[in-house]
Amino acid sequence: MDLFDNPDAAEFEMPLFAARAAVTEPLPADNASRLRAGLFADARSLDDADLLELLLSAAEPPFRARELANLLLTRFGTAPRAIAAPADRLRSLAGLDDARIALLKTAEALAVRHARAAVPEIVNPVLNTYDLVVQYCRTLAAHRSVEELHLLHLDTRNRLIRDECHQRGSINHTPLYPREVCIRALDASAAAMIVVHNHPSNSPQPSRADISMTEKLRDALKLIEVALHDHLIVTASGVFSFRQKGLL
Repeated sequence: MDLFDNPDAAEFEMPLFAARAAVTEPLPADNASRLRAGLFADARSLDDADLLELLLSAAEPPFRARELANLLLTRFGTAPRAIAAPADRLRSLAGLDDARIALLKTAEALAVRHARAAVPEIVNPVLNTYDLVVQYCRTLAAHRSVEELHLLHLDTRNRLIRDECHQRGSINHTPLYPREVCIRALDASAAAMIVVHNHPSNSPQPSRADISMTEKLRDALKLIEVALHDHLIVTASGVFSFRQKGLL
């Protein structure tokens, strides 16, 4: 077996009944001002459509950002899934040119950097005191439309050395080869590792293949004296920790 297999996974994608609608009218200035005022007062008062509209209205010329926002939500369901969508899929929506796509991808990059900056200097997954690390992992992959495998390399004090997206797969599996993960751990001079992958189905429960491959990876890493601290399965609504569930 060479994959994490989640047979119940299905890409969350609502019907694209309006994807080719013309989007050419400018955003009303008073609406943009209202959204900015709400953002400055309390960003929590704005819903996903409001935030996407405000983001997209920054591009020139100012197309109807609300319609674009609604198209994104129709296509991807939520704002986080919209900004996490690959650029080529975003280009399939009429009115989303490279300038607007760049705004969306910039928002995603800033969200990931913000989450990483909040990760404490020393993480301790063994003691389950790493909520910020879990949040960072969810920011990395939870809203992806295909499965991704991420590797977090730690030093002898459990400080984060580097993280990387090691593999991308399909909507219900991504390949994991213990030999290649070991090579990456040695290259990073890692003493420990946290493995993360997402389930686009939004169910964080591991499959039998997930459990079996995690055991094989743990044993392979042990041979090169690298500890597997945890394997996290992340979704938009939750997380599954192999360590917390006694599977490591």
